[in-house]
Amino acid sequence: AIRRFLHDVNFGVASTYASWAADLPNVAKNYAVAAAVLESVALLPDCLIELKIRDELQTRCPQKMYKIAIQKLFSMGDTAGADDTWKRARSLFRGSTRAFPEVLPEDEAAIPWPSAVETPTVWVRGLTRQPFWDCHKAWPFVRHLEAQFGRILSEAVLAAPKLQKAYPYLFAAGSWQNLFLYRGHTWNAEICAVMPHTCELLLPEIPTKPGLPYVMPNNEEIVLFRSVGGAYVGPHTGAVNNQINIHLTLKGGTGVYLEVAGEKVELQAGKAVCFQDSYLHSLEHDDESQERLSLVVRVLHPQYEMQSLNDTRATEAEGALHHWSESTALRKELSRLREHYRKMHDHSEDPCRAPKPSESEVKKVQEMFSFLSKPWNSGIETESLDAIVVLSNWYDRISKIRKVLDLAAKHRNAPIILVGGRGRLSSIQAAELNGEAHATLAQLLVLMEIPGELGSIITNRVVAISCNECPTEELRMKCGCVGNTGFNTDRFLDWAAKHLPPLVRPRRIAVVEESYLVRRVAATVLGRLQGFGRQTVHNHTTMEISVVNARESEDSKALHEMMEVHEAMPSAMIHLMADEVVRLENYSTGDGGSPQLFPKEFVAEANKTDDFYRLLSVAKDLSAQYAQPMERVAADRRMFWRCVAPRDLQNPAAWTVPEAPGEAFSYWQRSVQPERREPRSEPEPEQPEQP
Repeated sequence: AIRRFLHDVNFGVASTYASWAADLPNVAKNYAVAAAVLESVALLPDCLIELKIRDELQTRCPQKMYKIAIQKLFSMGDTAGADDTWKRARSLFRGSTRAFPEVLPEDEAAIPWPSAVETPTVWVRGLTRQPFWDCHKAWPFVRHLEAQFGRILSEAVLAAPKLQKAYPYLFAAGSWQNLFLYRGHTWNAEICAVMPHTCELLLPEIPTKPGLPYVMPNNEEIVLFRSVGGAYVGPHTGAVNNQINIHLTLKGGTGVYLEVAGEKVELQAGKAVCFQDSYLHSLEHDDESQERLSLVVRVLHPQYEMQSLNDTRATEAEGALHHWSESTALRKELSRLREHYRKMHDHSEDPCRAPKPSESEVKKVQEMFSFLSKPWNSGIETESLDAIVVLSNWYDRISKIRKVLDLAAKHRNAPIILVGGRGRLSSIQAAELNGEAHATLAQLLVLMEIPGELGSIITNRVVAISCNECPTEELRMKCGCVGNTGFNTDRFLDWAAKHLPPLVRPRRIAVVEESYLVRRVAATVLGRLQGFGRQTVHNHTTMEISVVNARESEDSKALHEMMEVHEAMPSAMIHLMADEVVRLENYSTGDGGSPQLFPKEFVAEANKTDDFYRLLSVAKDLSAQYAQPMERVAADRRMFWRCVAPRDLQNPAAWTVPEAPGEAFSYWQRSVQPERREPRSEPEPEQPEQP
């Protein structure tokens, strides 16, 4: 009945009905009606004629109508109906309007779709077909995107208010939004102003094949997508089979599933999934899952070349190709890149600029890193512990929490003591909660409620000592009793004197520390127990200390991670690490105007004194080499945060740009949004770091 009705109206009216059917609300009965209307329009003479008069690499009426009809049938779960519709589409003869009773071979078919799950608007013959691709092998720049995803997320969070409703005809439930950074050969200058680092990363990579004509206008795009719990994007195919989607999840991958050609994968923050856009794909976001942000970079198929066009006279994106010149296209792209980098040189100067470390210097840094990161007496945590302690400094809170949870599950009676103040690299959360200890506590308590193999961990085991716990109002205002390693150690030992008095046996304490701060924390705690600095109830006979490293990766991998989290200014990490070695020398000898806070044997083992002094010489050289750029950024606490703040690659949401301390955050906002510039106040003086 539908076919007879549409046959009796003019083609313009029939096309209107097709558009109406495609946009019907997403319910099953509407899908069935839409599929019938769309196939009926596909078989009208004025639609079929496009198989003869339009090129294969242009949008043709029957192929588009059949594509949408098949999508509608898949959306209502009618796989058999979708397959039957595909067979009828595949029976149309190439270069004519004739239809045969059987499925035609690919080279004879006007619409050469290989299956019902590969039905794009346009089909480029001769390209490899596979649902998923090896991202790193085909597009090496993906590794760099994954390494930088924390910083990309920082920018995406700022751009999120500009997101708009995405493809409403595709999703059946929830919220799905998008925002284009690159589209139609053009970069979005407004969005790149908010996401400058992301655009700089991708500008040399897109277009991937600048000498080739696009087949469809969306052949290469860069899109930010957002979905929330309950979102469902129905099954659909892309515009053409010569494009691949590089889907980099920035945040909230858990509970979000991408299904391509029947194969379902769970997204993971910081990891890219690459799939061929022409395959049927859908996305499902569990109700209970957190918001998901993804950066999708659509690129050309690796095998797409000029030969792929065969005798094509036109493409949908470029129109007639008789004027197309590969060399002209390449010259145009070269001019674009030159102009962009010229603007970069003329109008911007990286405030975090510093010499990049050489390979030989990185080898020296590796030796320092291994020395500073070595755990102390790490065997005792296998025995019964009296306490698990975190002396919270400004670095890798997430890894510390993971290690604390691991120890807490094994030692279920040991209290957990968190000590820490605030500093110029503290997050906004730490500033709002008045100290790193409470910021750590907030995250730890949430995770402790999640049951593990032995059930959930009792949350009343946790004690936080931070700015609010200082004894006087003046100290509480200044956060003057916590914040550096020495103060934090004293606050723990004060707590232990009251709650863990000496026993006949030594009290066993596991201190969870991070990266290259492990050795100095160990030396400081042991120095206090030896009577250096400040007297305490406990000594080395009443308390046995183990200092464990929160990160359990191998040294080379751990250093690589450190370089990446300091990607804004890698030399800052080298300078900080070199100064750690120098501090160990000064605090163990009293040189350089420092008090002696621990004996030399806590720094260098008796049989390795020569090794330590050789390492000290290297550290002094590196410290001097990178002193100038470090002094430049350290002169302004805002710039110090921007250039030196580390970013956690495994959990970027824990250290994103919006979590800068208030003053630094305001400065950062002004740097990317000049129109909001405010009078700049002088930086507050910083207290000298103490062990």
